[in-house]
Amino acid sequence: MSHREQLVSQYNSQKRVAIVYGLRTPFIKSGTLFRELSSLDLGKIVAVELLNRTEIDPEEIDKVIIGTVLPSIKTSNLAREISLSSGIPTSVPAFTVTSACASATQAFTNGVESILSGDSSVVVVGGVESISDFPVLFSKSFRNMLFDSSKGKNILQKARPFLKIGVEDIAPDIPAIAERSTGLTMGESAEKMARRNQISRKDQDEFALRSHTLASKAQKEEIFRREMVKTFVPPDFEEPIFMDNGVRRDLSMETLSELKPAFDKEYGTVTSGNSAPLSDGACVLLLMSEERAKALGFKPLGYVRSYAYSALDPKDQLLMGPAYSTPTALDKAGLSLKEMDLVEIHEAFSSQVLSNIRAFASKKFAEEKLSRTKALGEVDIDKVNVTGGSIAIGHPFGATGGRIILTLLYGLQRRQANFGLATVCAAGGLGASVVLERE
Repeated sequence: MSHREQLVSQYNSQKRVAIVYGLRTPFIKSGTLFRELSSLDLGKIVAVELLNRTEIDPEEIDKVIIGTVLPSIKTSNLAREISLSSGIPTSVPAFTVTSACASATQAFTNGVESILSGDSSVVVVGGVESISDFPVLFSKSFRNMLFDSSKGKNILQKARPFLKIGVEDIAPDIPAIAERSTGLTMGESAEKMARRNQISRKDQDEFALRSHTLASKAQKEEIFRREMVKTFVPPDFEEPIFMDNGVRRDLSMETLSELKPAFDKEYGTVTSGNSAPLSDGACVLLLMSEERAKALGFKPLGYVRSYAYSALDPKDQLLMGPAYSTPTALDKAGLSLKEMDLVEIHEAFSSQVLSNIRAFASKKFAEEKLSRTKALGEVDIDKVNVTGGSIAIGHPFGATGGRIILTLLYGLQRRQANFGLATVCAAGGLGASVVLERE
């Protein structure tokens, strides 16, 4: 029996995990409509709505797992705080995971594993991010002053540590979105990939325009309404928000071509227009064992067929993770790329998506990087991100992996199709791929 046959046999012998329901908030550009909402606020909104729409007895829930990238010191275990504030019993354990942009995917597969192991039957999973509410740190020297001051027994002793304070001491230390191992930001890595794989500025802009065009069409047809919860925001809580606000209906190649490079100012091709915007949002999904879903009378949106993770050297091509994880996920599923009815690829950057698609079709990549004799195959672009992707919809780091799975499930349902692939690249050279089936 070949390795692939062994993987398929292993899958067929195990119970299935059902995705019963899921929903998300609108994805909103950071610093705009959701700027007064924290990650806890956003997570609570979707968790409460999930319970209300499914009418599941909260006592049925065995575990809550939530992904996030920029945790707040005030909610270090964000999943637990969301669980406690949403009406889920205090006896239900909850934990938070982080895996950069694959954090919600990690939460999802952790939930799957908990069910497959027999530890749980019903799990709430998902991800959330409020980049508007990102943590800002003080300098190390100022933190030392605060610590020393706290030990003072009188006003003079408490004030003494601050007598030599300088401007540099009180300057905020804002977290950088850069690789610690290379010092490069994700945008700089995307530039590197564009050059390495000969992805032109025109190709990148055309792909970005496609994302906005398809997302705009989906909005007009109200396709996202089913997966979205109307969200009311402070201070008046009067006007509901029910649309992703990054989608441009008036975008053109001319507009995109006029944008300056964002990372390599002189020779670059990656711009704000062909990159995903920083966004705020949340997404949750309800997972059950197939048996439990049937016993409770739910008709699942779909089932988990397989999944796989990958990791590569960040010094190479940082965002190529999907090209490594997807072949393994498809092997486990006993399916080919050609058999995928729909494909959702996280659009961090146009150059990243196009680089991975080219790697899928490259025999040289398969031989040199994957030790495979054949390329994974050509991707039918008409099956990829058919309602737009992260470039248009937005990218709340911790929530995107969940949104992609949810969008894929509803897409398969609309088309009465069966197999779908959801894949995410992530900082650190990570990749995640999930194969879903509707029936």
